[in-house]
Amino acid sequence: MHRFYCPDANFTSKHIPITSKDELHHLRDVLRLKKNAQVDLFDGKGREASGSLLSITSQKAEVKILSVKESKRQGPLLILACALPKKSKFEFIIEKATELGVDEIIPLQTQRTEKNLNGNRLVKKLSRYQTVAVNAAKQSQRSFVPVIHPVTDFPSTLDLLTKTTRTIIPSLRGKRENILNVFKKLKSPKAISFLIGPEGDFAPEEYERAESSGCIAVTLGETILKVETAAICTLSCANLFFRA
Repeated sequence: MHRFYCPDANFTSKHIPITSKDELHHLRDVLRLKKNAQVDLFDGKGREASGSLLSITSQKAEVKILSVKESKRQGPLLILACALPKKSKFEFIIEKATELGVDEIIPLQTQRTEKNLNGNRLVKKLSRYQTVAVNAAKQSQRSFVPVIHPVTDFPSTLDLLTKTTRTIIPSLRGKRENILNVFKKLKSPKAISFLIGPEGDFAPEEYERAESSGCIAVTLGETILKVETAAICTLSCANLFFRA
């Protein structure tokens, strides 16, 4: 079934319009759907509807709603705070993190982050990141679209996450526990966050600050992982442990 993102739709209505230019383009010009075609709509917040196309114009498509369902989040809230890697790798991270059930993503600016975003470039990138998350939610049949936060520096992110979540930091130094063993020790956590370092790893003072803030240092294995691999590995473990 073809899925369309309607974040502002009224799911109590008998008819729901699709007005987004991107969604209309996909419906009319890419898929070439016709009247009476069966479609699914979702708002990214857990609500979904199935229906059939009543009409299609250049301005909107009207969907007759046949059934509605609401999904509830399973397990703890999963938050990924990940250092920005080079090139377009962060889009790949967003895509895979969305498929793996992440609820929030924080693009992280660290001491050794080489990619800097500002001004109009930052605005465009954040918009693009949200589009990637929506498309990944469509493809993976998720009812929820993760929240993409603005780029945030390490100290601010650390202060926020350690106050509201159990914060885990995959580490390459010091005493570390197997990530699955750590999950076993957590008692029904409401939210878990993961801090993923940059290509040059976190700076020593960042590790020290994380440790003093109560972050739990874990190992993901004997090999050194790239940023995107570490992000996917942590969320894969969490998704299987808490939601499978």
